Amino acid sequence: MGSLRFGAYVWAVVAVFLFLFLTACGGSKPPGPSPFPVKITLNPSSSASLQVGATLVLSASAQNVSGNNLAPTFTFVSSNPGILDIAPNGFACAGTWNAPLYTICTAAGVGTVQVTASALGATSPPTIFYIHPPIDNITISVAPPVNSPPPACPSQVALPAACNLKFNTEAAKYCLSQNQVQTLQAKALSQGVDITASVGPFTWSEANASVVRITPLVNPDIHVATYQATASPNTPGQTQVIASASGVFSQPYNFETCPVQCIALEVGTQSSGDTSFSVTKGTSETITATAVDVQGCIVPKAPLTWVSSAPAAVAASCAAGTDTCAVTTAQPGAAAITASCTPPTCNIGFPLNPAALPALFVPQPVYPTTAISGLSTGGAVATTVLASSQDCSGTASCNVGIYNVSSSNGLSGGAGQMPAPPNSLIFDAVGDRAFAGSQFGAFVITPANFGGTTSPFTSLPASGTTLGLVTGKVLAVSSNGGTAIFSDTVSTPNRVYVVNSSSSTTSLNINSAIAAAFSPDGLKGFILGNGGNTLYVYSTLQSLQTYQLAAPATSIVFNSTGSFALLAGGSSPSTLAIRNTCDNSAVNLSITPGLPSPPLFLKMVPAGNVPMGDAIIPSFESAGLDLFFGLDNTGIDVIATNSAPGPVTTLCPQIISLAKTTQNVTFEPLHVNIGFGTFHPINFFLSPDSTQAYIVTSDFGVLIYSFNTGSVSRIPLVNDAAPVAADMAADDSLIFVAGSDGLLHELNTATAFDQNQTLFSPLPNSPNNFCFTGGNCALNLVAVKP
Repeated sequence: MGSLRFGAYVWAVVAVFLFLFLTACGGSKPPGPSPFPVKITLNPSSSASLQVGATLVLSASAQNVSGNNLAPTFTFVSSNPGILDIAPNGFACAGTWNAPLYTICTAAGVGTVQVTASALGATSPPTIFYIHPPIDNITISVAPPVNSPPPACPSQVALPAACNLKFNTEAAKYCLSQNQVQTLQAKALSQGVDITASVGPFTWSEANASVVRITPLVNPDIHVATYQATASPNTPGQTQVIASASGVFSQPYNFETCPVQCIALEVGTQSSGDTSFSVTKGTSETITATAVDVQGCIVPKAPLTWVSSAPAAVAASCAAGTDTCAVTTAQPGAAAITASCTPPTCNIGFPLNPAALPALFVPQPVYPTTAISGLSTGGAVATTVLASSQDCSGTASCNVGIYNVSSSNGLSGGAGQMPAPPNSLIFDAVGDRAFAGSQFGAFVITPANFGGTTSPFTSLPASGTTLGLVTGKVLAVSSNGGTAIFSDTVSTPNRVYVVNSSSSTTSLNINSAIAAAFSPDGLKGFILGNGGNTLYVYSTLQSLQTYQLAAPATSIVFNSTGSFALLAGGSSPSTLAIRNTCDNSAVNLSITPGLPSPPLFLKMVPAGNVPMGDAIIPSFESAGLDLFFGLDNTGIDVIATNSAPGPVTTLCPQIISLAKTTQNVTFEPLHVNIGFGTFHPINFFLSPDSTQAYIVTSDFGVLIYSFNTGSVSRIPLVNDAAPVAADMAADDSLIFVAGSDGLLHELNTATAFDQNQTLFSPLPNSPNNFCFTGGNCALNLVAVKP
């Protein structure tokens, strides 16, 4: 017996040892996640507002110590079931339920109630419920004191001279500058009784958070939002603010971040005062923009729209919201650089409620008083020329060819067949694309694709047309190349098509449109319809505007900043007319005696690129100067205009007038007879430094007028050919002329010589150079890549 007990003892020890060994080696399964919550969150959390008799479904979530979600059964507890009754499933009644069915909620008292959710020993933080009478309406107002003076502008350097003016103190009463903060308060009424205190928290929202940031004020003792919120201004503009509670929304409150009223542009740093530069190509310059609001405060990082009139030579590819812009110069040429406060990205949302503001205080787009004049110099840069024919633009079956001629060798290469016979051709300002008009479907040409595997032609679709394509002649292309205007004067009824880069098309009912131009910022397109007797203003921000002109106009060009457009004709008895861009209003000009006739061509030149002080172009007083050069069939017109800050009672703040010389004498538009009698111009160009004008005529070849000497020289075409179409390189080194002899003549402006003539070989199975089939086409369509 003793030996048996001893053996049993030994086996017991061995068993314990084996158990411990197996346990140490992981032989047992570890415990699973804890099923017990340590955190419960009630939804809604913090606070909620309910009117008496309303219901709300409560929910809760639970997590264990590891942060894993659990799904226990929750119990909801109200601190005052007589005011807020909760069914077992979490269905809350602002009153009392008809237990045990819990289907009818009967309104009871008002007051505050705390509600918690619990499960397996854990409880959520309490949510405060505000039970209140029904809300009839909610209003928003500025919290007192409302008459305290606004804080001064933040520490800033002195304003630029161009913006050192009296500001719109009346308009400033309705807005806040970016350094100011305003407290808004909501007020809830029930049958005319103020119940705001019993409503509890309000929910605030703004239609456009870039204009204002709304932050509810929180009661620090109970961490619950109140009926007040701070409004922090941001981007200049106007937006609506709404407060809500218990499903009731206030009437919109119109909040304004003070709009921009003045913009100053300077080369280099602020206060340099420089508004022009001349550099060698391949270098860059920095432009500084200072935007000032109606209170006279500088607007930091205003979302300005930067534009160069000749981006292929002088590019200003700067994003909105930058105070400085690095301007690069890839090739010789001249440009005007401007930065405007253009809706919808700047001075946002005006006017939301014109009745709340006097009409004079409704902001419009704002343009600088003076643009920057940029001149890039250096050796000529090779370019390409598109050459084609418009002789069969009225024949659908005509297959027209186009050549891409390089200025480096003057060779035409092979012809590409276009999708439809063209009637017009215009390059965009960058030179990446050319827009071709056609009565049988307009299209875009990408010269870089010639000779490649990708087609250089892209058709422009337009729903609602017979062909399903845009039809007509291309009249204008926007500065960024993103939008073009086409005029169809053949189809019945006549139409104008505005085509943007996304190939979406707007069709306008405009008859006999003959000319168009885009404002530099792309905000508006001015279109001359009804044969030039009516001005139409197109914008994506408003419906088409129509203005009858006192006399027919033939062409439109905008000034360097984009603040106004100059019309050739359009006014009687004057030969010129001016329209403000901001509100399309006519500018009253007294021009006596005026010009012999409205100019046939108009060109804008930034004043900084025009040498002044000689007998032809005198010196001027104003820095806000723009010069326009026109051409008729006897000579050149010189038109000087002045832009100055307008009255402080308006937010279309520029006055346009004829410029004054240093002798303070009004400089009337000047006509310079060049001494060639009556000629027939087909195009007109200016050198980048504006010292020479190149007049391409059908009867005298190319005439060159020197503003320095007043002399005229002539470049005849070889073969005594007559020019039929022409375009000039951006650096003015070469003029390409389609001659009546069927050759493309390359004229060197430095040597005044027709130095090369490009011959186009006949196309296969065709008697001519430009039509594969369907017609006898000659060279008469030329466009030079900028």
